[in-house]
Amino acid sequence: MIRLPETSIEHFKKHQDRIFETGYLAEGPWNEKLSDLVKSITGTTCAIPTCSNGSGIVALLQIYKEYHDRSQVMIQSNTMYGVKTMVRSGNCDLVGYIDCGLNTLMPSISDVIYAVESYNGDNENLILLLSDIGGIINPDEEKIAAYCRDHRIVFIEDCAHSFGATLNGKHAGTFGDAGVYSFYATKAIFAGEGGVVVTNNAQICDLVKGFIIYDRFDQVMEIGVNIRPSELQALFSYSVVQEYQNIIDEKANTARVYIEACKDLGISFINQDSDNAQGNYYKFIVTSDTPVEESLPSLETTTSRVYDYYLGVENNIVTNHACLPIWYNQDSEITDRVLRELYQKG
Repeated sequence: MIRLPETSIEHFKKHQDRIFETGYLAEGPWNEKLSDLVKSITGTTCAIPTCSNGSGIVALLQIYKEYHDRSQVMIQSNTMYGVKTMVRSGNCDLVGYIDCGLNTLMPSISDVIYAVESYNGDNENLILLLSDIGGIINPDEEKIAAYCRDHRIVFIEDCAHSFGATLNGKHAGTFGDAGVYSFYATKAIFAGEGGVVVTNNAQICDLVKGFIIYDRFDQVMEIGVNIRPSELQALFSYSVVQEYQNIIDEKANTARVYIEACKDLGISFINQDSDNAQGNYYKFIVTSDTPVEESLPSLETTTSRVYDYYLGVENNIVTNHACLPIWYNQDSEITDRVLRELYQKG
C-alpha cells in the first residue's frame, strides 16, 4: 500500500542521472541538501543523514559512552524490540523499562519520575531513550526534557514515528539532547530506508559527523563506522521529505473521516490534532478499556498493532488498541470498509 507522491517520483527521476554522470555515488551534494532541508523544516542547527534510524541511535549511544561516560540506558516498555537491541549494540547497559499508558501508548512524566527514582545508579551515567509512538510527540515531552536537564540525565528522542509532528510549535527531535528520524518504507514519511540525527549540541554534532565516516579525515576519534547513506538514497529521501506536509495533510483527510465515526460511535482514539500539537498520522489508533476484539467484534480491516508485544512488565496496551488503515493516497474502498465495520459495533 506504499505509494509515493508523484512529485517525489518526478524529482528523483529528474536528478538521478546527474549522480551517475558526475560519479558522486557517495558523499556528494544530496547528503548535504537533505541535511539542509531537515534543518530548515525542524529548526535544528545540525542534521546528519544516516543509513537508518537505528544506526543513528547506536552512534549516539556509543558517543555518549565514549565521551561522556554514559552507559546506563532506560527505554519505555511500549517500543520496538529493536530499541532494546540498539542499547547493547551501542555498548551500553539496559537498566530499566519505563511504563506506558493506554491514553498515549507512551510514558507520562510521572512514569518517568517513578522509573528514575527507582534507579539505584548515578543520574550522571544515565540516558533516557524514549520513543514517540504512532505519529505524535509524547504530550509530556517538554516536562520530560526539563526533568532530564534538572537531574543531569541525557535525553535521546527516538523519532522513528514522528517526523513532521509538532508540539507547541517545536518539531519532534528538538526537545532533548538529540533525536533520530526514520524514513523506513512503512513510516509516515517513507523513502525505503534512511534516517537523520538532529541536535543543537555542537560537540555532539561534530562527533556524529566524524563517527559516520570513521573519522578518517581528522583521525582523532577512537570509534566510528560507515553509516552514511548513498547519494541515490539521499536523493530519494530528499524527494520524499520535501513533500512531507503534503503527505501529512493527505493522511489527515482519512483521519478526519475516522474521527467523525469514532465520535459518533463513542469509540476512544488517540487524537493527533489539537490546539498545541499536530501528528503525522503514522497510525490511527483506537483504544478500549477491554480487548478491542471484544469491544469492536466486527472490526476486521486493520493494520498491525503499533506493537504486538510489551517489553518489561506486561499490561493491557497490546490487546486494548487497534490501528485503522491510514496510508498516503489510500483507496476510498478501504476507508469505506473500515467505516462499515465500525458502524456494526454492538
